Amino acid sequence: MYLAELLQKSGYVDSSTIVVPRNLTFLEGLTGAYPYISVVEMSRRGGWLQLLKLMRRPSLVVLQPAVGAIPLRLKILGWSISRLCGSELVGFQDKSLLCKALYSKTLVYETDHLFSENIQNIVRALGASVPVEVPVLNINPAQDVIRAFGLAHSAYIVFHPGAGSPKRAFASQAARKIIEHVLERNPKMHVVLSGSTAEEKYIEEIRDGIQKQERVLTAIGRSAQEIAALILSAQLFVGADSGITHLACFLHARVIVAAHHGTANWLPFYCPSATVLYRLKEEATVHESRDYLDAQRRGRLKPFGTVPTDAICASVDRFVCSSRAGEGPAQGIVVSDNPNTLAYSQS
Repeated sequence: MYLAELLQKSGYVDSSTIVVPRNLTFLEGLTGAYPYISVVEMSRRGGWLQLLKLMRRPSLVVLQPAVGAIPLRLKILGWSISRLCGSELVGFQDKSLLCKALYSKTLVYETDHLFSENIQNIVRALGASVPVEVPVLNINPAQDVIRAFGLAHSAYIVFHPGAGSPKRAFASQAARKIIEHVLERNPKMHVVLSGSTAEEKYIEEIRDGIQKQERVLTAIGRSAQEIAALILSAQLFVGADSGITHLACFLHARVIVAAHHGTANWLPFYCPSATVLYRLKEEATVHESRDYLDAQRRGRLKPFGTVPTDAICASVDRFVCSSRAGEGPAQGIVVSDNPNTLAYSQS
């Protein structure tokens, strides 16, 4: 969607079609405020008619940036769409020798750049300008969900502990500790625990282990508009490196991201309102600075270990006002004077 916006605003294209293998309904919920973006779901069950329509006019086809190899079927699909005279196929070089044979323009995936910066490089490679440096998502939020959850007059945070990879997700025990920390220090605060339908058992397991369950609400399998509404009205969003966390960043909400075993170029340093917490595997200190990460990771794409729970709680305390007047950081946590570093003690 960010690429489509850049291409349309720079005048390179009039409209864009995003082709996905699944999650059509959720993605359509994100594109409602973008009349020049349409979505097609391509799978064995359907989408072929829309594909044939795409093949009937000259098109710019862009395959997504990826660190690993792009599946051959996707390359063939892109090549098929771009057969008409005047069409272009843009892709990134991987280990396959077919890239230069299939692509009109072959780009290099810069692993020391953020994913959003690689998106901008596509636009520049086409000779177009980059009119929007920071991704921002316009969406029509479903505000009714706030009233349905009884949160219209309540302070709350949204906590999304899951991620596409189990290593990047919060352990159930760690998620419970963070929620209990928020509830204990903020007696009037609620926590909305969100997750996909596939994560329902995991989310319920986290909630069932919490003593003050009446202030913990679950939002499972909600639409994009509902999740957006919950995030926009929350005091804070806390999550792992996941799609919903990036959604919160695109909405420019106040976000804390715990980069458990994450991938460096996927981290949302592009968002000015996001705090990215990471710990390099060989270090004990938790950092926030992108400059420090770039200087220390030595070309590694996944240099991270697990971010300690105490450091996450300390960061939450910086953004969520405690109702206990004069109370400092939680016991056992020391916040350093360096604004880009969180030192922690597990005493």
